Amino acid sequence: MARPDYRARILGCLFNRQEATRTEIAEVLGVRKSTVGEICGRLLADRQVLGRQGAKRNERLRLNPGTFLALGVEHRLDCLKLVALDAALQRVAQASLPMGKIYEEARVAAILEQVRGFIRDKGLAEKSLIGLGFSDFIPHDIGTGLKYKSIWMPGWGSINIKAKVEGSLGLGTRIMRCTDAFSLAERVFGSCRTADNFITVQLDEGIGVSVFHDGFFVRGSTDIFGELGHTVYKEEGEICKCGNRGCLETIAGVDAVIRKVKANMDRTYFQTRGASLTLDDVIHNAQEGNKLALLALNEAAKAIGNTLAIVVNVLGITRIVLYGRLVRAGELLRQQLLNSIRQHCIYPLNQDTEVCLSQLDEYGSAAGAAYGVLRGYFAGGDQN
Repeated sequence: MARPDYRARILGCLFNRQEATRTEIAEVLGVRKSTVGEICGRLLADRQVLGRQGAKRNERLRLNPGTFLALGVEHRLDCLKLVALDAALQRVAQASLPMGKIYEEARVAAILEQVRGFIRDKGLAEKSLIGLGFSDFIPHDIGTGLKYKSIWMPGWGSINIKAKVEGSLGLGTRIMRCTDAFSLAERVFGSCRTADNFITVQLDEGIGVSVFHDGFFVRGSTDIFGELGHTVYKEEGEICKCGNRGCLETIAGVDAVIRKVKANMDRTYFQTRGASLTLDDVIHNAQEGNKLALLALNEAAKAIGNTLAIVVNVLGITRIVLYGRLVRAGELLRQQLLNSIRQHCIYPLNQDTEVCLSQLDEYGSAAGAAYGVLRGYFAGGDQN
């Protein structure tokens, strides 16, 4: 029988609890105090663990934050969001870097160069980097790491981004769906710290969901999961980029909302006109009471709420967190969406459902991906 790795278990315990005495560690792990004391002494000498002032027996120990750094990268169509997270769960660096309209191997090379530049420019000690979390909007095969042939990113069907990053940067890499990474950030840094079950919904150009249940993500046999935006909502609706007609994204995605206003703004008074119309313009006009802008946002919120009602009825999970650009509409969006869910959910789910707007910033998915690396690295400790 292999000897237990007490060092890894002690580090894991300190990560999960953030700080503890030797006695507390021994009790949690079920290990003799003398063994814990000996290993903690070595960890203190190596500066992997730090102690607070006090008697040795009651000294509170914590991980040395700078010794364990994880990188989180969110890959978007137009940019990369990067975060470096230490063992105390503090961001030590972050950046938003542009990505041009390049594809296939050239795009991978650009991503790797941006990450190298981030590590260099932020002065991150490479010996402290324990891994990289890669949060992507493009589906990957869980078993092989290969990207699926994608309508969003042509020519990426044969690229194994995990192998590319590990081979080039020498960092163990975890691939995550962008919605799962944001959901993990919401669980650790956001409004769901005490919630064991919740649904995270991305409302942007695309619409996707992540389901968090009893500490784990619900997932299928592949990473093509949670594609709420490609649920057919209106069979005779517009043709979607996925090839179907009437998908939810064609009605409630950010681009769909803007298109609806642009197509009808000549029929009514609208403060902003022309090709430069943005989502923020639509939201501003709605807040000023413009009926066209209100109609576009209300119809989007209603469609999303009606579709989410099916999800709530099936899963029985009643806490929903919204994030993405459409969330800038605030209560104009949230209240209509909640009303639609409650109207179409069975009792008592319709009474129990709550919808909240995420307060995390634009680096949420990158931070969640970085946390996923830390959690995996320290998985040997107690998980309470």
